[in-house]
Amino acid sequence: MKTFIEPLKELKEFNDIRDNIIINNLPVQITGCIDSQKCHLIHGLGDGITFKVIVTHNDLKAKEIYEDYRLYDRNVFLYPSKDIIFYSADIHGRAIVTERLKIIRRIIENQPTTIVMSIDGGMDKLLPLKMITDRVITITHDSVIRLSDFGLALTRLGYERQAQVETPGDFAIRGGIIDIFPLTEEAPYRIELWGDEIDSIRTFDVSSQRSIEQVDKLVIYPAAEIIPDEKQIAEGLGRIDEEEKKYIKSLKEQNKTEEAARIRRIIEEFKENLEAYQGTMALESYINYFYDNTMSFYEYFDDRDTLFFLDEPGRLIEKGDAVETEFRESMIGRIEKGYILPGQIDVIYGYKDVLNILSKKS
Repeated sequence: MKTFIEPLKELKEFNDIRDNIIINNLPVQITGCIDSQKCHLIHGLGDGITFKVIVTHNDLKAKEIYEDYRLYDRNVFLYPSKDIIFYSADIHGRAIVTERLKIIRRIIENQPTTIVMSIDGGMDKLLPLKMITDRVITITHDSVIRLSDFGLALTRLGYERQAQVETPGDFAIRGGIIDIFPLTEEAPYRIELWGDEIDSIRTFDVSSQRSIEQVDKLVIYPAAEIIPDEKQIAEGLGRIDEEEKKYIKSLKEQNKTEEAARIRRIIEEFKENLEAYQGTMALESYINYFYDNTMSFYEYFDDRDTLFFLDEPGRLIEKGDAVETEFRESMIGRIEKGYILPGQIDVIYGYKDVLNILSKKS
């Protein structure tokens, strides 16, 4: 795509900006660039940079930029934001998590990538990247697999055991055959065992069940963004119990018996679902109970080889403020009525925190 970049090099302003990027004299403010030329300019300025992150003010604008940018770079991805308030009832199912994890995989593997997102996509709290990397399972022909342990490990990574694999996030174990559809892959994989040893690893077609090709390695990334282990679950449930007792006591002192009964019922249901659907349970609104350390998506990037492009900063501030205000007001209302625990109000970063993180980036 050098054809698109060469004409830009004839512009003094473009070369001045590039010089500032090279010596890390940032941020640089660019004005007077119409929408149709933004992607062209970003592509030129980001030439040779591994990660380019374009942050805009809403999902619709992000999608427009994504579609325009595909002309310049096929390795462009749309990072979807999610509604924390109603995430447990998300009609998109695994779609949002799938798209996010595909991008996270590219970051971990250091694959050149352009990411387009809205400002609120970086406001929810995520696990540190190392925690995700440490949970990745790599299988080669030299690997040894014990079926009982392997099935449990996949469940804890967010995969669902089925009779037959059909969609990303499914796995099945039949005799000495393991089928799994990793969330970050386009096709499912079949592992054939000889005892505990790997006999073959191959991709296959879901509809016909026929093999496509044999491979030397299978890398399985988690099928969920929140993946606590047994210790973290036990400690998290302990924190939830402690806060629940204090909260119920406070509600009863205010003669809010209905609200006290409601939160007790909700927490009991949460615990039952966590036990039944461990690994596939949406834990976003409880993340603070299970993890001491979290970070924003914006903090996933190495400062030395990433450029952030903030589209219309004034509108980013307005959107961030609006998202935070709506979230806080909704959560306060839910706390007063006994729908959530007080600790669940602090599951996103404030827009000022996000802007502070971005201010330290290139």
